[in-house]
Amino acid sequence: MQQLTQRVVDLVDKALEGNGLEFEEMEYLYGVDPLSRDSYLIRWAAHQMSLAATDGKAEIHAQIGLNGSPCAKNCKFCSFAVCNGLVNKKVELSEDDVKYYCDEYVEAGANLILMLSTASYRFEKLLRMVEVARGVIGYDIPLLINTGDMTLEQALQLKAAGIVGAYHAVRMREGIDTSIPLETRLATIENLQKAGLSISTCVEPVGPEHTPHELAEASWRCMSYPSNSAGVGRRITVPGTQVDGRGQLSDLQASLLLAVYGLTTGFKPALNCSVSSPLSATSGGNLCWAEVGT
Repeated sequence: MQQLTQRVVDLVDKALEGNGLEFEEMEYLYGVDPLSRDSYLIRWAAHQMSLAATDGKAEIHAQIGLNGSPCAKNCKFCSFAVCNGLVNKKVELSEDDVKYYCDEYVEAGANLILMLSTASYRFEKLLRMVEVARGVIGYDIPLLINTGDMTLEQALQLKAAGIVGAYHAVRMREGIDTSIPLETRLATIENLQKAGLSISTCVEPVGPEHTPHELAEASWRCMSYPSNSAGVGRRITVPGTQVDGRGQLSDLQASLLLAVYGLTTGFKPALNCSVSSPLSATSGGNLCWAEVGT
């Protein structure tokens, strides 16, 4: 019968103290066989830390897709990318749509509402939709955005309109699998911080081709700036995109990566996303996204 690896046991014991792990230790755990006994120990430990960090509670962040239009940023994994040719029509929600979804989310008890748009969405219209949403939900519920890169002035405008934070991530192989320079993504995160907006982020979209070293580098970068939530999100591979042939991580593989991220960061941030299956919900994940709109 397979035995636990002593180094994994030692690293899990260290992580359970809540002070996090070093880069090389995280990279080692990312390389653990998801079907091994070691993997189950890692996921168990991350679950215990998650329960302790949030007193056994999870959060649901409700997302509204504002548009579903072709985007020239050409992220090879995205169904909206012009390079993939899957979406040819401009589709955008109306103000009434946004009001309706906000009402539904408030009634359902969402912990937070986030409005998502592609980089092709007009900034002026985004500001207007923020005002529309705030008119419905008031100021008791946090309102975030997930949109394209922005200047400091734009970040300040969003804050003035009622936004309290943003989801923004440097994607895996940014600048290679996308046409967005890494520096541009980092500059936006800096602008969001300067504007006084909170940051939510993630190591994503992860596929089978990404190595433990790549994952560790991306994770270390996420951990370098303060965030309210972070974690590891697998790529849901869309048929017909340029990454279609790369495959997709299983629930078990994704749950292990999520657990390693949680063990590495310790108790901060308390919210570890993303909960995409019951496995991830028992592997340290305590934040999931409910999505409506386009």
